[in-house]
Amino acid sequence: MRPFLHGILCLYLGFGLVSAASADDGLPISKILKRPADYQAKVVTVEGRVTRVTTLPVHRGGRDCGSANVYDRQLFALQDKSGTIGISTTGSCLPNMAKLVVQNERLRVRGVVMVDRSNPDGTTLIHAQSINRVSP
Repeated sequence: MRPFLHGILCLYLGFGLVSAASADDGLPISKILKRPADYQAKVVTVEGRVTRVTTLPVHRGGRDCGSANVYDRQLFALQDKSGTIGISTTGSCLPNMAKLVVQNERLRVRGVVMVDRSNPDGTTLIHAQSINRVSP
């Protein structure tokens, strides 16, 4: 019985590592924009330069903060050689806890693709789960 459980655990970990590796592979933004339905609700990783940064005002409520204020939430565009996509951040429950994104910064963003199907333009954006600064 023990070798069986060991085999199942190895198989499980192996599949977990494969899916984690594929989620961390950089993806050209144009692929997401050309076929957004293929990426809807999937985790992707993109890399590029920040443009059009907007820091949103403090607001009440949020999934992570309950009814408390949400601070430092941002929207920005991320541009690579193939295209530009919108990125949204969650913000934080305490002020000045997040390192804010700045114009022209180079980032690697991992997040969930969201397509607004109610919008006639079909706006596609990525809700960031992690943001890493990349050296130029």
